[in-house]
Amino acid sequence: WNEVSLASTKGTMLGFLAKGMGGALALAVAESKFLQSSSVTDPSGALTLNPLYALVVGVNVVGSSFALLSLGMKVGQARKKYDVPLPKMYAEGDSKEACMFNCVQRGHQQALETYTTFVACSVIGGLRHPATTALLGLVYIIARNKWAEGYATGDPANRYSSSWSKFVWHSLLGVAALSVSAGLGIAKLA
Repeated sequence: WNEVSLASTKGTMLGFLAKGMGGALALAVAESKFLQSSSVTDPSGALTLNPLYALVVGVNVVGSSFALLSLGMKVGQARKKYDVPLPKMYAEGDSKEACMFNCVQRGHQQALETYTTFVACSVIGGLRHPATTALLGLVYIIARNKWAEGYATGDPANRYSSSWSKFVWHSLLGVAALSVSAGLGIAKLA
């Protein structure tokens, strides 16, 4: 890496972070203004749940669980199709079949790698911004499926072939930003 390419990478990363988090925070501000959902505690300091929090549970926890189950079933189907027995995580070799299976498996595995962060941030962020969090959850589910479909073509570059695919990261960063906002609200710092 030279200094020019490192600076370019930092600028690109900062822009990506700003898009992912900034959009979510803008929606959260609008939600707070129009739905009056920004309070996390009542006047006595007790934690309160907005009725819209049910959307977070339904979409971000339950809905995303079914999305991951669906991706897992695709791996099971690919195991049979490409003859990759358990407990092997990936197919060995450089054959087209091995590549195809590994791409299906990677689409599921990468979802698992980020899932805990997504759900934890959703559960926390939804305390203060339930509608925005649930919207980001719906976007995450669609984007996650589109991302995996592109990967399953056998060409990893196709992960981003759908215009939805980049929203895997925007929605993840968005719920992370909302969880920080909720934490600040609980601490009465914002």
